[in-house]
Amino acid sequence: MPNPLKVGLIGTGSIAHSHLAAYNQFTDVVRLTALCDIREEALKNFANEANVDALYTDFNELLRNADLDAVDICTTHDQHEPQVIAAAAAGKHILVEKPMGRTMRECREMIAATEREGVVFMVGQDLRFLPHTLAIKHRIDEGELGTIRVTNCELIHNMRTGYPGGHWLIDGKIAGGGILIWGMIHQIDLLRYYIGDVKSVSGACRTVHSEYINGAEEYACATLEFENGAIGNLLAISSPTRSPQGLQYMIFGEDGTIYANSTQARSRVEQFGQGMISSSQRGEQGEKQTENFGDFVPIEPFMEGLASDDPFVNEILHFAQCCQQGKEPITSGKDNLGTIKVVFGIYESSRTGQKIDLALL
Repeated sequence: MPNPLKVGLIGTGSIAHSHLAAYNQFTDVVRLTALCDIREEALKNFANEANVDALYTDFNELLRNADLDAVDICTTHDQHEPQVIAAAAAGKHILVEKPMGRTMRECREMIAATEREGVVFMVGQDLRFLPHTLAIKHRIDEGELGTIRVTNCELIHNMRTGYPGGHWLIDGKIAGGGILIWGMIHQIDLLRYYIGDVKSVSGACRTVHSEYINGAEEYACATLEFENGAIGNLLAISSPTRSPQGLQYMIFGEDGTIYANSTQARSRVEQFGQGMISSSQRGEQGEKQTENFGDFVPIEPFMEGLASDDPFVNEILHFAQCCQQGKEPITSGKDNLGTIKVVFGIYESSRTGQKIDLALL
């Protein structure tokens, strides 16, 4: 077995706590050797929880002096590009939380820098590492839905009550936008994983409340046209009044349908919960299903190759394996360019009122 990958964690906010379980539970594979945060009190509190002694308030000092093979970047979106480029120049492998960057230029600069230096560059799209996701992906790849025709996805997140006024996620200059870039980007990536790349988008974004600044959108609707001919709708809301659920998606194929929603989730890490399927090919006992609006049965989680039901754990272990074996991650920066293009394509469509060909971005 190779030596554990030595990682420095950059930023100790809420998402960093989601990453911590991998470092605490799988020390033979990945080891947290240093921490960095400009906020000293938050840094010390996290260090106590992580049992790490090497603490830095300066990222460049960490790159110069810490005992590291890689960095795990969990900072605000405006810091991703300079930190990724600096880490690549220092020869460190990089896991960066989504979104990769705030503009297409930033994203391309990061990909170029990491390719130039020959380091692994992975974007944190944790939904791909859920056992439920792999189970659904397996059923789609096996052809149980037949040709996929339509998809629909909704994200309803009450940002106005969940975050205080002035939070950086509702400042478009820091975050790069609003709910699309920090929230719906997960679901966009998931749909790409299931269906394939998106060819073009049309969309509209709106901002109503004054606490959303610098172009951070609260509401977004979009239509996607996939390369394979499928079409889809997205609805993202971060200032709802009432909603019966927060997340859901449906995938309609020629021979069957899959849906998943947040009301099925038993824990935070499941997010969408267990997928449900109705298919003309087979039912729960192998029989064909014929009822249009019924006959949906649960899809059992797919654990093969996964160490945990926590997607963040699986994501970080995949990153470590890629670094140690010189493999390209399934959510590499190059792959994730297809996800971030959808977000920026919707922003451009909202601005111009035109359908946007993503090949031109």
